[in-house]
Amino acid sequence: MWWKLVCLLALVPFTMAEDSSILEKQAFSIEGNVIFPANTKDQLWSANSRVILNHGQYLGFVQDDGAFVVNNVPSGSYVVQVENVDFVFEPIRVDITAKGKMRARKLNVLQPNSVNQLPYPLKLTARETTKYFRKREEWRVTDMLMSPMVLMLALPLLVMLILPKIAATDPSLQKEMEQMQMPRMDMPDLSEMLTNYISGSKPQKKKTGSGPSKKK
Repeated sequence: MWWKLVCLLALVPFTMAEDSSILEKQAFSIEGNVIFPANTKDQLWSANSRVILNHGQYLGFVQDDGAFVVNNVPSGSYVVQVENVDFVFEPIRVDITAKGKMRARKLNVLQPNSVNQLPYPLKLTARETTKYFRKREEWRVTDMLMSPMVLMLALPLLVMLILPKIAATDPSLQKEMEQMQMPRMDMPDLSEMLTNYISGSKPQKKKTGSGPSKKK
């Protein structure tokens, strides 16, 4: 009985060594280059940059020539990003098969099934500089012309100017418009009422009928 336990304990180190060797065989490395603009003034751009997988699950550092290697990465799908304070980089999706085959493609969040393959080793180019503040908007004439108040005043005016010209070219439409016009009512003149109110005089009544006829 004791010799069986001794044999089992002796086999434990060998099984652990085999498991560790299998894990080492399944780990892979993602390689590539980080490309910055040629006019970059920061000499410590490589030290201030790092490559992360899946938002920090795996980490790699950038060398002075821009090369990077992320080691001990198992098979699966990963989002590769470059973190830098001064520049913005496009994230890339990398798929690693069980045999270690790498396939890189653009990351499309809206259409995850769309495949736009990229060359491997990766080439991560800076897209633009990081903008921490929104640029102040400048005043433009178009902003005033496209304001709601101007449009509310301009559109009826255009209709009043264009509609008579259209009606003049079409006699039938002009006749319909004349038939649709309401009879004019005897409305008081607003300017005359305002003048009489300021001056304090009473408004003069208009004579509707003719005067008395003179006898011969």
